[in-house]
Amino acid sequence: MESVPEDLGVLLVEQFRAQMNNLAAAVQLLTPVVQEKAGPQYEPYLAILHQSLYRMMRMLGNLEYLQLPESELTMEKTSLDLAGLCRRLGEQVDSLAGQAGLEFSYEEERGSLITTGDGTLLRRMLLGLLANAFRAAGKGGHTGLRLAVREERAILTVWDDGPGMALEVDPAEEQDPLHRPTGLGLGLRVARRIAALHGGTIVFEQREDRGCRAVVSLPIQPPEAGRVMCTPRADWDRSGGFSDLMVELSAVLPYEAFFPRELES
Repeated sequence: MESVPEDLGVLLVEQFRAQMNNLAAAVQLLTPVVQEKAGPQYEPYLAILHQSLYRMMRMLGNLEYLQLPESELTMEKTSLDLAGLCRRLGEQVDSLAGQAGLEFSYEEERGSLITTGDGTLLRRMLLGLLANAFRAAGKGGHTGLRLAVREERAILTVWDDGPGMALEVDPAEEQDPLHRPTGLGLGLRVARRIAALHGGTIVFEQREDRGCRAVVSLPIQPPEAGRVMCTPRADWDRSGGFSDLMVELSAVLPYEAFFPRELES
């Protein structure tokens, strides 16, 4: 039997990326034509097309990141205000939670928390955990993000009031501590890699009453003297200029959030 090459996954991702780029370009060119020629009755179809594209981008981005060997994982270490990053992200997520039929809240113990890290990756980590919380809570549920400080560590908690994790586990199966019974779990694995890259950890906890919380513990690393503080970009363009917010939450937002007019606003 012919053996499968070890780098098959890399080759598949490269091929997938090439086709995704073609698809994204075609969607961008097609959208104004349909809007002008076909009329507003076709906009729901455009929204579904955009949502599917964003979901594929998210899946591909996660696969690309997870296939990187540990030795090739890199981060851009800059001085940043972690509280400001979380607050801004909370504001953006809150504006979308209503469209998903959810209530979202953000809490913080400090108005400013200066540390060192990769703001883009930290946003990605939090969005992955928030997408998981949105999915778990379901329509009518509640989710939230909280920033606290315990000694020399920043504690980021993403919580939901969904049904929680399955308590019955087959002992014969190896279980990932970040596993949940729905989805592939790629976003959670990416989040764990990003936390580890910052010297941190992620732990899932079953809440006493209902729901789950993902607790991220990160070391607070004061910037070196003379280092300029950078404000992380609100929208990450790893997907070719597409909003990181919409890409990472694409699996849990309704298609109405992807109407072209909404994406352009």
